[in-house]
Amino acid sequence: MIDFKQEAQDISKELVEFRRNFHMHPEASRTEFHTAETVAALLESLGIEVNRDYAGDLPSVVGLLKGGHDGPTVALRADMDALRLQEMNTFSYRSQNDGVMHACGHDAHTASLMGAVILLARHRDQMHGNVKFIFEPAEEDIGGGRFMVPNGVLENPHVDAIFGLHVENAYPVGSIGVCSGEMMAASDRLIIKIKGRTAHGAYPHLGIDAMMIAAHFLVAVQTMMAREKDTFNHAIITFGQIKGGTARNIICDEVEINGICRTFNPETREMLNRRIDEILKGITMTFGGTYEFERQRSHPALICDPDMAEHVRETADMILGSGHVIDLPHGSLGCESFAYFAEARKGAFFWMGTGNKEAGIDKPLHSSSFDIDERALPLASAMHAALAWNYLEKHSQS
Repeated sequence: MIDFKQEAQDISKELVEFRRNFHMHPEASRTEFHTAETVAALLESLGIEVNRDYAGDLPSVVGLLKGGHDGPTVALRADMDALRLQEMNTFSYRSQNDGVMHACGHDAHTASLMGAVILLARHRDQMHGNVKFIFEPAEEDIGGGRFMVPNGVLENPHVDAIFGLHVENAYPVGSIGVCSGEMMAASDRLIIKIKGRTAHGAYPHLGIDAMMIAAHFLVAVQTMMAREKDTFNHAIITFGQIKGGTARNIICDEVEINGICRTFNPETREMLNRRIDEILKGITMTFGGTYEFERQRSHPALICDPDMAEHVRETADMILGSGHVIDLPHGSLGCESFAYFAEARKGAFFWMGTGNKEAGIDKPLHSSSFDIDERALPLASAMHAALAWNYLEKHSQS
């Protein structure tokens, strides 16, 4: 077995440089052109075949490393985009792009997968099969995977399994969190307009109060969630934005409500969206208003294949040592565009521990003060490389 942990440690300075360069020059979803150029340049310098067309106009990079021996093909994936958020950190490598920040760790994802590219390229002649390196754009937005999978990123050659990771400060550096089955939720964006009729606030009987209708709707939806949804069926509806009204003494004639629906089960996903529409219809009809309901389907649920999740556990025991795998009892109602890849192939996704409370590195994802313990970078690269290598070794002999 190749000592990927030591080899990754030997290039840790390079990995930190990769990550800090990306952190200083973050690019929001759909604009990751500098990042993609940097990634593609590394792959090409190592003699790896590069394709940049799988996501259409979005700046994706896909590399194919061909092994010296026949065998299956495994894929490793990282996302590249940053968030539209003003960074509050003051360290030297803070964002130089005003209003954009790597607050979700995609700089670390990209850097660590670049490290795996370097490690695996060294041993290509011994490799039994192929490795595809998928650098996905716009994860925080539309999700490049929704285009890359239909455009054939998992073909030519056919990909048999795929793995991905996400940094997480809730887990200490040197550990991972993994679960089988439900890992991350499907997501729908909910855009609702409730329309009434304006009138003076002193004469409400002459109007139709859209704000009052909206209040009834919001309560009714959460009542439905509490009384109609199976409590063991993980799902949530959250409305985080409501806009309406022109003045304190005028009956509001239109309210816009924006929210999310997160589910694991496809039937539950459809049922909840149907019930939202039925509740809107009933309440607006009761009070004389009208409504518009737009549902924007986002990422599907991320379901980890049990065998691939076990492969992650076994590999982590080799790279991190026994006792460093945190078995998660259930998934998260967050969402993740890796789901497009795992929906099409056997795959597993895991949390890479990057936290260090003693050093104050404990801020949550999407925080304007987010940072990671960079000692996790070589461990993440080693995990990527070993996951691919071990899969090829095991399945080329089966």
